[in-house]
Amino acid sequence: MGKQLKIKLLPNGEVQMETVGIKGKECLAYVKVLENLADVKITKQEFTQEYYEEDNITIENVEIREIDY
Repeated sequence: MGKQLKIKLLPNGEVQMETVGIKGKECLAYVKVLENLADVKITKQEFTQEYYEEDNITIENVEIREIDY
């Protein structure tokens, strides 16, 4: 499962967003995107367990070269 944003628009005008598959503080960048796209102000934040987890970084296509000094 990849990174997802679940956005709900409620009848009272409130916007709710949940991030899924986004670990650590990276989710906060997505909150800023929502603020800019929807022209909303965040009034309340609740963090899921994923916020407190570290994302495993996968490095692909790395070339290692031997350097002569």
